[in-house]
Formats: sequence, C-alpha cells, structure tokens
Amino acid sequence: MERWYGAMEWVEPDRVAVFRGAVQLALGDGQLSNGEKRLLVKMAHALRLEENDPKRVYDAVVAGEDLATGTVLGLEETRRVYEQVLEAFLLHTDRSEDELILVAYLRHSFAIDDAEHRAIARSMDRQLEHVVHRTVAEEIRMRLDDTLDRIGTIFDEIRLQN
Repeated sequence: MERWYGAMEWVEPDRVAVFRGAVQLALGDGQLSNGEKRLLVKMAHALRLEENDPKRVYDAVVAGEDLATGTVLGLEETRRVYEQVLEAFLLHTDRSEDELILVAYLRHSFAIDDAEHRAIARSMDRQLEHVVHRTVAEEIRMRLDDTLDRIGTIFDEIRLQN
C-alpha cells in the first residue's frame, strides 16, 4: 500500500491531471478491480471529462506518455466531485483498500482538510434520510464513519510523506 502513496504528488486540480493520477494509482498493482473501475467511471463522470478523455488518459498512462492539462476545477466543483466519488465508494464498491486509496487520493488532490472532510460527511448524512430507507441509511452511516477514519489515516500518511 505504501508504494502507491509515493506516487501521490499534489497536482493542480485540473480535470485531466486528477483523473490521470487516479488511473496511475489504480494501475499501481498492474490491474483494475471492478470497484476501481466503478470509481474511475464515477470520477470521470463527476469530473465532467469529455467523452473520449477517460480512454485517452488510460492509454497514455499505460504507454507512459504525457498529456496536455485540462481545465482547472473550482473549489465548489472539487467538493462536489469528492462527495460524488465518496458516495459511489460507500454504495457501489466492496470498499477495499485499493478503492479507499483512490478516495484518499482525491481528498489529497483537492486539499480537503479534516474540517471540510467532516462537513462533507455531515452533508451526506443529512441527505441519506431523503434518499434511502431508514435501515439502509443506518448501514451507510456506519460505513461512512468507518470510511472517514480509514481515509483520515491514509490521508495523514500521505501528508507525512510529502
């Protein structure tokens, strides 16, 4: 796990650079799990990449080629992207360490501090009652609490390495 953190350099939060970093990170072990694929698809959608950009980025990463940068994301947009990917992580993956690292990478890339991270989690928690049944909401809350702790640990390790 630690070997992947070393590749996590802070980048200007532009659409293509952030996605490229996530693809590099996901391919760090030489393969993409189904959960990593789901998160990358969600991330590409949330980042509002052009239709051909995800494949172009993936191909460039595999070939070791450079890419032109994309448009820079604003602060509100980075928070929206992070929240959407975190939600996808909680609902649509098996929440493996590899997937968790992708979420932590986004937090790092978007410079989301602990207070903002908790605020995003509280916002997601408030929205749960409107979206899912109460018993499902409780399960998701438990996942969210566990995930926040795990992401915080990974985020702190990343911060110490940089």
